[in-house]
Amino acid sequence: MAVIVDAAIWEWRGERWAHLVSDESLRELHDFAQRLGKRRIGFQGDHYDIDTADRCRALTMGAEPVDSRVLVSRLRAAGLRQRGQHRTWRQIGYAPFGAGFDMTGLKHLGVGGVRMSHALSKIEPLVCSSSTTAFVNPHQLAVLLDFASSEDMAPTIDEPTVNAAALNVDECWLGYPRRDGERSLELFVTR
Repeated sequence: MAVIVDAAIWEWRGERWAHLVSDESLRELHDFAQRLGKRRIGFQGDHYDIDTADRCRALTMGAEPVDSRVLVSRLRAAGLRQRGQHRTWRQIGYAPFGAGFDMTGLKHLGVGGVRMSHALSKIEPLVCSSSTTAFVNPHQLAVLLDFASSEDMAPTIDEPTVNAAALNVDECWLGYPRRDGERSLELFVTR
């Protein structure tokens, strides 16, 4: 059982993309993707799309290269194939680096929006030092905080306080640095 990746042959936005999956569990896939620096919001129901540079990094980290037919076959055999189950995210708010994010609009999204506003207020220094984007789909609200790659711009993130229980959110995803050096924090609540 392993994290597997097919060839980067799928063209989109001027690049070639591959699929990263696990034939063991979604937890294994998410853990691997997090170490790779992928954003959790990029999860496509049973896989992550990765470009050629991230594919090379994934292989270096131990992902097994396979043919796309083998990838789908192993995904099905593991019972993890979720064709058509991906929920599309819609962007509802954005603030560039250092601008601060206006949380008042989130409160109009019901209990989930109030929970998210409260969580963001607990980490306001991080919100103010990030590029912040809010997304919704029919079932969830997500806020993505991206931190600059330069050390003088990147805040120190106290991981014990930046977790789902401390922030009262359903999921908290603190990503490892991506190849561009940026790091993300993603918060998810049920709408």
